[in-house]
Amino acid sequence: MALPYLVKHIYSYGTEEVIRRGKKIYALKNIELIKFDPLIGSIHCRVKDDGYSTYYKVTIENFKNAATLSLRCGCPYNLSEVCRHKAAALFHIQDLLDKNLLDYKAASYKTTHTLLRTKTLDLKMIRMLCAKSTFEKAELTLKTVRPHIISSENEKVVAEVDEKGKTHHLIIQKNEERFFDTSCDCLSETEYPLCVHKTMLLLLLFQLKGADYFETIRNWDREKNKLLALYGYSLEDNLQDKFEFIYHDGKPFLKVLDTHIHKINEVVKTSIKRPSGNDWDLEELDEKVVPPQKTIERFGLVLQHQPNEYPHIVFNVIKGEVNEEGTAYVGKVEKVDLAKLVTPADIKEEDKLLVQLVRKLQPSEMTKFLNKNSPFQGIWDTIVHTDEASLPEETRELIQEYLQPKIAILWRDLSEHPFSFILPPNKTFTTANLQKAELVFNTIQPCFRVEKEEDRYIVYAQVNLPEGILPIEENHAKTHYIYQHNHQFFSWKTKEDLTWVEKFMPSGCHEILLEDWPTYLQTTLLPLSKQYKVELENVLQEKIKGVKPTLQILLKESGDYLFFEPLYVYNDIIVNKEDGPSVIQQVGDKIVILERDLAAERHLMNAIEQLHSGFVRPNQGNVLALKGAEVLKNNWFFLFIDTLREKQIPLFGTEYLKQFKFNTAKPSTRLYISSNTDWFDAKVEISFGDQKVTIQDIKNMLANKQQFIPLKDGSLGVLPEKWLNKYSLLFKVGEGKADTLKLSKYHFSVLDELYQQRDEEEIIFQLEGKYEKIREKYTIADVTPPEHLFPILRPYQVSGFQWLNYLHDVQWGGILADDMGLGKTIQTLSFLQHLKEKNGKLVALVVCPTTLLYNWQNELKKFTPSLTYQIHHGGTRSRKQILKDDIEVIITTYGTLRSDIKMFVEVNFDYVILDESQAIKNPSSKVTKAACLLNAKNKLCLSGTPLQNNTFDIYAQMNFLNPGMLGSVEYFKHNFSMPIDKFDEQEQKEHLRKFVFPFILRRTKEQVAKDLPEKQEMVLYCEMGDAQRKIYEAYRNDYRDKLIGMVEEKGIQKSQLSILQGLMKLRQICDSPAILKDEAYPN
Repeated sequence: MALPYLVKHIYSYGTEEVIRRGKKIYALKNIELIKFDPLIGSIHCRVKDDGYSTYYKVTIENFKNAATLSLRCGCPYNLSEVCRHKAAALFHIQDLLDKNLLDYKAASYKTTHTLLRTKTLDLKMIRMLCAKSTFEKAELTLKTVRPHIISSENEKVVAEVDEKGKTHHLIIQKNEERFFDTSCDCLSETEYPLCVHKTMLLLLLFQLKGADYFETIRNWDREKNKLLALYGYSLEDNLQDKFEFIYHDGKPFLKVLDTHIHKINEVVKTSIKRPSGNDWDLEELDEKVVPPQKTIERFGLVLQHQPNEYPHIVFNVIKGEVNEEGTAYVGKVEKVDLAKLVTPADIKEEDKLLVQLVRKLQPSEMTKFLNKNSPFQGIWDTIVHTDEASLPEETRELIQEYLQPKIAILWRDLSEHPFSFILPPNKTFTTANLQKAELVFNTIQPCFRVEKEEDRYIVYAQVNLPEGILPIEENHAKTHYIYQHNHQFFSWKTKEDLTWVEKFMPSGCHEILLEDWPTYLQTTLLPLSKQYKVELENVLQEKIKGVKPTLQILLKESGDYLFFEPLYVYNDIIVNKEDGPSVIQQVGDKIVILERDLAAERHLMNAIEQLHSGFVRPNQGNVLALKGAEVLKNNWFFLFIDTLREKQIPLFGTEYLKQFKFNTAKPSTRLYISSNTDWFDAKVEISFGDQKVTIQDIKNMLANKQQFIPLKDGSLGVLPEKWLNKYSLLFKVGEGKADTLKLSKYHFSVLDELYQQRDEEEIIFQLEGKYEKIREKYTIADVTPPEHLFPILRPYQVSGFQWLNYLHDVQWGGILADDMGLGKTIQTLSFLQHLKEKNGKLVALVVCPTTLLYNWQNELKKFTPSLTYQIHHGGTRSRKQILKDDIEVIITTYGTLRSDIKMFVEVNFDYVILDESQAIKNPSSKVTKAACLLNAKNKLCLSGTPLQNNTFDIYAQMNFLNPGMLGSVEYFKHNFSMPIDKFDEQEQKEHLRKFVFPFILRRTKEQVAKDLPEKQEMVLYCEMGDAQRKIYEAYRNDYRDKLIGMVEEKGIQKSQLSILQGLMKLRQICDSPAILKDEAYPN
């Protein structure tokens, strides 16, 4: 199995040093995923450098597509396509993909090769990597049947397991990453990496040999050769006095004895010793001494044909002295052994790049890549393929995949390099045989031409060069990997180009008999026509123009997105976004060339795009994508389907959706509402076709702020916005999980709204006549106020009195929230008077701020003198005052209530009235808790500002009046306070308004202006006395003199503060000279 394409990208484009340091950063976990967009396949990572404490941003785009993968890094070290930070990020992303943390598809495995990302035989890891039943079966089977180990060496165990007369072959081997490659031919497991046979073998090795068994069968000679290869040596070389191996924890480490030996990738600083004056014989020199010229050495590229080994081309590096202009070699050049080259410090950057790029094209590097892409590594070190026909198809593709992008990069970066040569075939490697080669920057692609003869079709492969179109077989390079025309050398644009070129070699054409033509047309030519230009000569064909397309929509899903892919139909021919402007189709043995109407296609797709403002086009393509939440919002998907039906646009793919598997049935709702003494029952029946939904399902949906419900058949039932507006509040306030909701009497307004909007097919009120009587009970009656107060009460005050009487009848608490000055006190006193006259007795408690204590006393004396009262406040208050039978109204303060709560709880009040009730807005304050402890048949709040700062102000007051009406503190905070105050959610605002609307009566002065008397103004002039005027005149004269001087000196602008201070002082004297702080004047 090949390497994952992300890791393959690292090994294809990164140098050895980049890969090593990238692995180091990855191993240190110095990568942080900061952004992931699954729609366009982009990832942003924050990567810490391994040498400095510097962070760089790495952007990976189109990570799901190997062909369009794009990388960017903010570091300054990008000498190659992949820097160490990009490599580390790709290793990290691949790790996340392996753990299924970035992909939304379930992981799938093949037992022929699976990779275990563990470095030891860990029992816990073995359990995690197989199914529970597999592990149990493996343990049980091991008691009777054991795997037969055939060989165990070089970190590789080969074994067999007999099962029911069938032998399964197993291999477990450590790879270069120190992880385990595993293989079994049973093909029985796809959901987990380990099948039962692999599990048996791993358990056996763990039990008999221990967790580190593979370290004991490790081939240390291979490890030693890897260490020596860094310096260009191997165990076959003479290492005397050059290297020494030392061992630590059983592992070899290389010690360099010769200080002149350096790593082949290491830059070594060199210096040239210049002759001193004493070394010259000055007498033998001419008068004019010419210093020796410094030689300039440059590296160059040589392309060499290799007839006996695929891919038939070798890339060599040469070096030699060049002329002063740096345009040609002077004398002989030397072939460089890249395996032992130590890069000098003074090498030119373009030569350094040349060495790096050509080193990656060496056969040894390609062998490493093949090993890494093979399930079990090491098999390519000794294999040589002389004939490409003997190469397995998978191997040829791997070689193409490795070489083609590197050749394209070499051509791109070295097209201006002055030292590029070709060594003609059958020529020895000498300076005289080297011929100049021009690497052309622009990449090329093949094109094709089809001709028909009497008994066959011939398809010619060609290449379009600047000089014109040439046959593909006229390539002088003797290899398919590049194309040579004269002394110009071209590279192919993509690996696919190279693949098609190889299929047409060596003849450069395909000859197809007439009877084979329909099959060839379908399997080869049509796929070609989608990628390349195909010309048809003498071929039975038909060109179709002017056909208007019709549209079809194909649905697909990925992650949180639903994709809408357009398919365009021309006379029963379906084309998609991947097809070119002309589409070739087969009709019998005839070719139909269809000219697409791209403008009409865009018009059709634009009409679909306008159906939702949230549509996006990933990577600016033709496919539309929409977030899952938007698809389900406001019943959009059903409206979308209806629109497609109206436009007669077929929709496909719904049956293959998993995450967006919609139930197309509309919700059916039936409510059976009945009444009890203090609550209402609502029996609920909701279904989507034959799929029923419970109350708890609805509650969970509302809690998650969704519009869809997962149904038992795996589909999603979508509730329209109209349904949610109508019923959501009912489910939020009702209690119940199965099929019946229980609602408090305080939630009558919710039921009443449903009753007024009732649909006889949906909502059934049992004993509807009884319910009408209940509604009559919850209707404000026309009650006449007390006789002596009726003449002085204004119309709106009479309405307020009747509202208070209504609250008393239905046993609700409420807030009278009229504006200040509209007579909340007299409305309350008139109600208390009415209550006494009606019942013959009254025990009421009025709690108010200290400043209003005597205002209540005066109002009682003035409007209801028949009511006896007692002020419970101050040091003379006592318990006996509260318990007196003849006291009808007790007036106290919030502070006294808090202190004497033990006294107050002994009394059963008819009414508790809180004036300026915003004083208890904090539900955790002591005064609020004390108020809630009072025993009363009913309660009333008075406040002109029940909501001062935020929504939570209303909670404590409502909880005092009607306990439990708004739920617990946490419930109210989660469902109302935070959504309204923090996020300004209109739906929650409307729900809270419906909740509290029956319990609050508020009128503003503007609303009742017609009932208020005309506004009267009176102006009174107060003369100062002689003593006060004398003080005033003295201060005025003093300030006038100071200010005149200050204005002349500083100007009027800088004197304004002093002027203001003088005016304030004079105003204080007008009120009273005693106010002045620094003086002791009489009042």
